[in-house]
Amino acid sequence: MIFAVSLTALVFSIAVPFFRAQTRAMDAGAGRFDAFQAARYAVARIEADLRLASGEIGQPLIVQAAPFAIAFNANRLGRDITYDPNASYYDAALDTLTSRRWLVARAAALPNSSKTYPTVNYLNPSGGPSQAETIQYFLHADTSGSQVGMYVLYRKVNDRDSTLVTRNLYVPASTGYFFRYFTTNASGTTSAIANGSLPVYWDDSLSRADSITGVEVRATGQYWDRQLRGNVLRDLFVTVKLRNAFRTLAVRCGAAPPLPDSLGVTVETAPAGAKLDVRLDWTAVAGDSTAPRDVRQYVLYRRLNGAALWTPIGDKPARGASTYRYLDFSLPVTAGTYQYGLAARDCGTQSAVRAGTATVTFP
Repeated sequence: MIFAVSLTALVFSIAVPFFRAQTRAMDAGAGRFDAFQAARYAVARIEADLRLASGEIGQPLIVQAAPFAIAFNANRLGRDITYDPNASYYDAALDTLTSRRWLVARAAALPNSSKTYPTVNYLNPSGGPSQAETIQYFLHADTSGSQVGMYVLYRKVNDRDSTLVTRNLYVPASTGYFFRYFTTNASGTTSAIANGSLPVYWDDSLSRADSITGVEVRATGQYWDRQLRGNVLRDLFVTVKLRNAFRTLAVRCGAAPPLPDSLGVTVETAPAGAKLDVRLDWTAVAGDSTAPRDVRQYVLYRRLNGAALWTPIGDKPARGASTYRYLDFSLPVTAGTYQYGLAARDCGTQSAVRAGTATVTFP
């Protein structure tokens, strides 16, 4: 009996620490999973809506871009597939205040701001109400606990009631953002907007909201590790590309854009002296990044020197830059001396063509 008791005690002395270690590991794994789930759910919910961000022509894609709030237009909700065939989700129980544009008569302050939206009743091309509603995500500080930096994420459609998405999201003071925004300039370079330049709204005088092409969501879940006696964080980063950027710009055109000031023409050659391309440089016209901000495109032309008609060779979208560049690789087959020209175009008409400051002779 003494031998059996001793053997049993030995077995338990070996097994108990093992089981305790396994229990602690399971607790830690469950905590990490819970923290990650909170972050993943927040990101997945935002991403599902944000990927569909768009609107009718003239309706802004991004309404509000702030570190702790975002608002955008998207045709996410619909009541009837016949009346609203482009909606991504249908629910016959929805009302028109949720499944259509946000009405000016019901305008209200955007989340975490005093900025009132909308200021225009947006229409579709047929003259009816736009079916794209305004979706808003925003964070409020979680005051239910004692820890600083904890937030609750909410979702809101138009001026309807807010709904809770998830709790237990942590935003460190050193980071200072949950949403980060990226713009693409005229040369195709993408860069982040500094937090100090936020918030940006749809009516920003520099048209920065129009040039936002990506949104990063940084969600951090948190759990309490009993073994370490401290909080452990789980980060999740997702960048959503706004594929409908630049496609819903305003169609309300004023007068034809002004004639461009100048067009620089430079021939770029290979080391052996053969012509590679012709580089065209110009300065933005008024109406590109300044009021009425209706310039949407620059059109490049070429013609034989002395000819009456210009032949279009390419175009460049207007994105609020101060200067633009175009490289003409489609060199003419017919020998001769050529002029290059440039015109600015809004959503209706274009300016007269400005001839370049130099001519180019092709053999």
